Amino acid sequence: MGLSLLFLGALIMVSQWKGADVFETTLAWWPLIFILLGLEIVIYTLWFRGKGKMYYDVLSVLFVGFLAVCCLVFAGVSSLGLTQELRHVISSTEENYSLPEWKGNVPQGVGTLIIQAAEPYGIMVDRTAGNELNVFGSYSTAEGQLKQEQEKRLLQTKQVGDTFYVILGDIPRHLVFDNSRNALNVTVAAPVNLKVIVRDNYGNVVTR
Repeated sequence: MGLSLLFLGALIMVSQWKGADVFETTLAWWPLIFILLGLEIVIYTLWFRGKGKMYYDVLSVLFVGFLAVCCLVFAGVSSLGLTQELRHVISSTEENYSLPEWKGNVPQGVGTLIIQAAEPYGIMVDRTAGNELNVFGSYSTAEGQLKQEQEKRLLQTKQVGDTFYVILGDIPRHLVFDNSRNALNVTVAAPVNLKVIVRDNYGNVVTR
């Protein structure tokens, strides 16, 4: 136990000068703690064999058990690849980027505009004169700016009969630990004579 604590203290002290890379590299050798603790118990048991009774300090046993549980938890987190997820959550910063803008006249014969998104509550609809439709806004993410092809998938348009669709895609995110909003903030400037429906991907209408 003493060697384990000395090793951990020296490791943290060296990482203060050499950076976190030393700490991360050495963490790969954390099972040595189990080996040191096991050797200590085995050697201590062999040494006292035939020399009287051997007593264990209750507090030390509890501390060793706690340390063993922590090591097992760390092993499970490492085997599942969650250490990178935790590092991402702690060190990530959220930034805003401009959404690809769409502008054009409403096709002739179109009377309804449907705006669909996974999270439609960040969509604002303004009424304008004329026949021009404008869709613009921004997206926030902690992953950095998306590639051009990914940004194009965030805003897609399609006409079906007398209905014009504006489909807003999802922003890629981490599946486990993700504390960022990863949200779209979109403004739609639509002609006043055009019926506008905002709904989510399940068909629930937010505004009409």
